[in-house]
Amino acid sequence: MSLKYSLAELRNPLRPEEPKRIYARSQTREEVDVYRLARETSYSSSLTEGDMLNAIFALFYKIGEHLADGDCVSLADFGKFQYQISSSGAATKEEFNVGCIRGVKLHFRPGRMVRTSVSDHTFERVLSVKARKEAKKNG
Repeated sequence: MSLKYSLAELRNPLRPEEPKRIYARSQTREEVDVYRLARETSYSSSLTEGDMLNAIFALFYKIGEHLADGDCVSLADFGKFQYQISSSGAATKEEFNVGCIRGVKLHFRPGRMVRTSVSDHTFERVLSVKARKEAKKNG
């Protein structure tokens, strides 16, 4: 398996006076949706595609419920999901209030299965999405 990347010329936002530099940008091959995953997974199990979809959507619902309750959801060797809160600081505990909370982000900590899949990759340089569109337009 190879991870696809393209090159992008970017300016450092912290030092805009410096010249632009070339960076790698990941490029996805395609988007795989839950319906395709259910279909592919049903072939290697005793469950039908519909059974797989029911199980997947039930799992999604329960994950959302537990996250909303402030739980950390562990999907075994796949990884863990939990919400993280960012806030501005207050001088004292008494001065801190909910208005200091700036946002909530979903944080994923990859488990062994994901970490292993990332470490086993090679890299392949491809055209950027913009360059692919231009090449397609120009024939």
